[in-house]
Amino acid sequence: MVKVKKGDLVRIDYTGRLASNGMVFETTDRQLALEAGIYEEGKEYKPKLTVFGQNVIMRGMEDAIVASTLGKSEEFMISPEKAFGLRQPALVRLLPEKEFIKQNIKPVPGMLVTLDGIAARVKSVTSGRVVVDFNHPLAGESVIYTLKVHEVISEPEKKAKAILEELGISAEVELKEGRLCVVFPPGLPQQKVEAAKKAILACAPETEFKSS
Repeated sequence: MVKVKKGDLVRIDYTGRLASNGMVFETTDRQLALEAGIYEEGKEYKPKLTVFGQNVIMRGMEDAIVASTLGKSEEFMISPEKAFGLRQPALVRLLPEKEFIKQNIKPVPGMLVTLDGIAARVKSVTSGRVVVDFNHPLAGESVIYTLKVHEVISEPEKKAKAILEELGISAEVELKEGRLCVVFPPGLPQQKVEAAKKAILACAPETEFKSS
């Protein structure tokens, strides 16, 4: 079993398939993404660095990480409750078409839309009424994940360095009197700085930030 605790960083490779038909819906493997027809141009296909125990990844995946053997590829079945949730009839709603027209949207079945900041899929359009499903597209599905845990990072200094490397930021990481400090170089886009701060604070909340 992998020794991991809340706030640790884990570097993982994974492939998710539907248990019902074996369809691949996500993967960190470029070749497999191409073969499955889900390849996204511009996306990096490599082991993913993520924080454990902070609701960043699904519960079933976290259970699988704990049950894994470090460096070994293994398969895990994950139930809907611990994957993308059970389908909830209350999340299928009937809305007037005029609500879409106000947003310059012409709804058609199958269309993905964002309403009040929530993603949804149009199920049908009839007589000025639109049926919209706010359930996750894979809600109610059992899934199978092939998972390989490459690394667990527990030390705050190493966490910060790993995140900065992942984001392509060359910043100084200092540990003074037991307190971690990240010093950002001048001229770094603010959006990149904020992204780094958010990621580091999620796994090393006592970190201080400065600009050189």
